Amino acid sequence: MKYRWKIALAALAGLMLFANARPVRARNSEPAPKNVTLYVDRTTGQMFIKPGSNRVPMKLNAARAASADAVSRRAMEQRIELLEKQNQMLERQNHAVQDQFSAQKAQIEALRQEVHGSVQPVAQLQQEMPKVRQQVAKIEERQSDLPFEVGFRTGWAESPYDMPGGFFYSAYLNHRLLTVDDGIPGGFVSGELMAGVVLGNHAVTGANLYGTLTHSVESSWLDTIEIQPSVQYHLEPAALGHREIEWFKPYVLAGPGMWINLLSTPIVAKGDQPGERFRHYDADFQGGGVFGLGFELSLSALKVAAIQRILNKSYLGAEWRYNEFANGDGFNQYTGSVAFGW
Repeated sequence: MKYRWKIALAALAGLMLFANARPVRARNSEPAPKNVTLYVDRTTGQMFIKPGSNRVPMKLNAARAASADAVSRRAMEQRIELLEKQNQMLERQNHAVQDQFSAQKAQIEALRQEVHGSVQPVAQLQQEMPKVRQQVAKIEERQSDLPFEVGFRTGWAESPYDMPGGFFYSAYLNHRLLTVDDGIPGGFVSGELMAGVVLGNHAVTGANLYGTLTHSVESSWLDTIEIQPSVQYHLEPAALGHREIEWFKPYVLAGPGMWINLLSTPIVAKGDQPGERFRHYDADFQGGGVFGLGFELSLSALKVAAIQRILNKSYLGAEWRYNEFANGDGFNQYTGSVAFGW
């Protein structure tokens, strides 16, 4: 009886020592990994920690698993470190892209403002297109415009020295000198050189040389040659804003003149009769001046597409002039004209 109590006490003491010794070892060193045995059911494939019917044991090496786990952990840590480095690099690239995007956005905004300031709205451009077309047409017209005009006049003219008048024929060249662009108000100034002749009718008189010699009444006539340079001011209604009548162009003129009067038979007897003031002894060359007014009608108003370019430079006109001799004699002439140019 006493012996059994001793054994029980010794066993109790051993257990107490063993219980106290395990925590010390746990603090000082980790326990060595052990093999683990699991049991797999052949039919279902389930795993159990205890043996049983239709179960097959499967041993696992804990040390190898722990080593593999440590290697996997280190690989994971390295992978995480690599990912962190890649993430940092991507963040730096992202910041660079953001900076570049901000700079490009500022440039785009500046360009947009510049374009908005320089480009007019489409509706406004459409409204201005007719004006632009008119300006282009005007420029093209000026490029093809001739600075001169060639024309012919014919009509009726009186004759000096009380001789009967007759038909008048002339040709002229007119050159544009100054325009609105040069400061001429409402039109342009041109210089014209005209040469013409008046073919006078017959006058019955007994004072000419043949009639005096034969004591009969004979007829005489007077032809007059004219050379007249003149300056003309042409009014352009379009320059004053009246494009509806731009085809009508009135003008005034003034300038010097030279006349050569040719009498068929000299007047030798004095008296109040036709031709009695004619200076027969020097062929009657006279200087003087001329003034007058007229107008031209542009045929461009006809609008015939096939010949429009010709019509744009063709004109019909009418004119009145007064020819004043230096000796005080003078006469009127009334003509119509046709011209091409400008």
